[in-house]
Amino acid sequence: MLVLEKLLRDEERKEATAYCGGNRFRITLYDCNRLELEQGMDVSDELLEQLEQADARLSCIQKGFTHLSYGDLSKKKLYEKLRRHYDPALCRETVDLFEERGYLNDLALAERYADNYYSLRSYGPMRIKQELYGKGFTPEVIDTVLEPYRSMDHREKVTELLQQKFRGASFDDPAVKKKASAWLNRQGFGWSDISDVFNDYQ
Repeated sequence: MLVLEKLLRDEERKEATAYCGGNRFRITLYDCNRLELEQGMDVSDELLEQLEQADARLSCIQKGFTHLSYGDLSKKKLYEKLRRHYDPALCRETVDLFEERGYLNDLALAERYADNYYSLRSYGPMRIKQELYGKGFTPEVIDTVLEPYRSMDHREKVTELLQQKFRGASFDDPAVKKKASAWLNRQGFGWSDISDVFNDYQ
């Protein structure tokens, strides 16, 4: 039977390193305590497998923090990135842990994205919905985030966009009006808001 030859605990990093059978296992202190590891103890096949799983768990957690260090991610997007390297169940466990600890907050992140899309990029609700979906947010989160935008009057925003994009253009020309309307719709604004603004020009 294998023996746990050496066990090093790092209280500051909350990690432990176990040496067994010529292998090194880096695990969390939580797993170290959970498995009741002691230097010199016998290591059964079952415990060896648990050490391997614990090593993969810490590696997955650290990879998750690395991804988040480059920028905020939705829960789904982080899962997809981790899935390239780790078992699906372990990835789900990791993103759930991150959410529980507050490192992931899809609702708050989606709200920040929506505000930036509307205020800085001048996207309308429909375009914001598309962008949030592409970021990996769930339909439930997106629906909650978009609720305030559904009751907003977007005519002032649409008017500003028209003045910026089509400054000096004559909307009496049907071709110009059609082009401007299509562009505003691609920006994510509804036809009712677009029609109301053009009616004000008349």
